Amino acid sequence: MRTRRRAFSTAEHRHRSGLAAKALAGLPMFRAGKRIALYLPFDRETDTAALIVAARRRGAQLFVPVIVDRRHARIRFYPLDRRTRSGVFGISVPSRLTRPVSPRWLDLIVIPLVGVDNRGRRLGMGGGFYDRALQFRRGRGQWRGPRLVGLAFDCQRTESSFAEPWDVNLDSLATESGLQHYLKGTP
Repeated sequence: MRTRRRAFSTAEHRHRSGLAAKALAGLPMFRAGKRIALYLPFDRETDTAALIVAARRRGAQLFVPVIVDRRHARIRFYPLDRRTRSGVFGISVPSRLTRPVSPRWLDLIVIPLVGVDNRGRRLGMGGGFYDRALQFRRGRGQWRGPRLVGLAFDCQRTESSFAEPWDVNLDSLATESGLQHYLKGTP
């Protein structure tokens, strides 16, 4: 699946990323005053540049995941400023790391993926960083916040299941074909 997303030309990658971003930006929580976390792309992941522009234009607060402990697979979410530098694995991170916000208090987290099955079970890069940061969601009753939306290309969908007991499922998926919701009653 990583090979498939790498195979797109630069123009095709940009076009498909833009369509997926447009679908995601239509969600109700993508607006002023909301706290939105999104990733800075790595390894030809779906580009988030259009989402960053749209979120800033609408007045949302932006955060990005930063690997703070590679050995124990820990990430924290830091405010995204205009300047970035290279972080762990060469992934871009804010140049200044100020005070992080707990993922519990985010409204929306846009998550990268390698693959996703038809029930919203996500295959990541194998480190378990998001699953560990979001483990609090598994024990929740009614309130599940934040909303977890995968951002990917259609070629990353699969019929195979790769769920592990510790995995946190996506609520929705945005691709160039639009939005797919996995939980009943999800707007």
